[in-house]
Amino acid sequence: MTDVTQIIPQAPYAFGFTEDHELARKEARRYLNEHVTREHVRAQYEDPRGFDKELYRQTLELGWLGLSVPEQYGGAGLDALHLLLLWEELGRALYPSPLFASALAVEALLRGRHEAQRGQYLPEILSGNVIATFAYAEPGGAWGSDQVSCRAEPKEGSWVLSGTKVNVPFAASAGLLIAPAIDHKGELGLFLLELPAAGIELTPEVSVDPTRRSARVELDRVKVPHGARIQGDGRAIFQRVCSLGYALLAAEMVGAAEATMLMTRDYANDRQQFGRAIGSFQAVKHPIVNAMVQIELARSLVLGAASAMSSTEAIDRPEIAEHATRMAKAFAEEALSFTVQRGVQLHGGFGFTWDCDVQLYFKRMLWTRATLGDSTEHRQALAKVLFG
Repeated sequence: MTDVTQIIPQAPYAFGFTEDHELARKEARRYLNEHVTREHVRAQYEDPRGFDKELYRQTLELGWLGLSVPEQYGGAGLDALHLLLLWEELGRALYPSPLFASALAVEALLRGRHEAQRGQYLPEILSGNVIATFAYAEPGGAWGSDQVSCRAEPKEGSWVLSGTKVNVPFAASAGLLIAPAIDHKGELGLFLLELPAAGIELTPEVSVDPTRRSARVELDRVKVPHGARIQGDGRAIFQRVCSLGYALLAAEMVGAAEATMLMTRDYANDRQQFGRAIGSFQAVKHPIVNAMVQIELARSLVLGAASAMSSTEAIDRPEIAEHATRMAKAFAEEALSFTVQRGVQLHGGFGFTWDCDVQLYFKRMLWTRATLGDSTEHRQALAKVLFG
């Protein structure tokens, strides 16, 4: 049986939080409050792309996509705590953008061993000239490095890819797709596909959260150069990409949950019934306090995940970051689910209407819960580690 202290490292004092982290968080919140209002989010529901391209470019100029990318590739080289604090603010604002898709693709490029690929693609992605995405899912609910059925066969010095990818985030807007596929030796490889290309067919999907667009991608004997394969252990890189995804989604869910909790509290303080604010009733205020407690517990796990991701131990033992980020996503998902459900209920009949902003967060909860595994899947994975 595994020693629990070996699953994740001890977090540093205050999770390593400094005045610089607080300053960065305040600036991100100020910017998002000014530019990503709920009216802006609602407007993206009707936008053909699902996001404001100019606003996306502005956020890249602020360095948000390259926050933890090494400076030599145009990033800021900051730690994971800076990154996850930013994503908490993005979740609070429900920022509609392909930032998540590009972040996964950037992580895959960084974990590869091909310096020329990083030099070619990272500056273009970080500047916004190219939107990148990562195809982590396939039909039938399959996702992750162990459930790839897409094939890659060598032919005349090239690779020929065939298969289907689903739920590919912002694929319709992307100029670069990273597609995992099994080669003729049974090994998992990650392949760079520039879009559009012959043999690649994109079909937009209906997303429960219209600010998180996705597409089904059919690969029909797509021919790519031999050098389009990311060098390195494809399975290990895929797992590192997933770990980052768990962490980003967990941080985003904490921010979304807190925004919903505060929105519900304000409504409860304003709405009058029997001559009193409904927030004075035990049946109303206790669920809101329970939401607050869950959010704070989830936030602690997200901060712990940031510490694990930045720890020196994680360099040689990437499973350390994977365990911590799985814990964070599992708990943050439940905190957000509890909070938005109580938010809808405590807003009464208004909570079920289009005009109530809680529905925006409810839809985001449904999307994040289904993306990169739900809490049950992550608990099952952690149980295998704990019990062997």
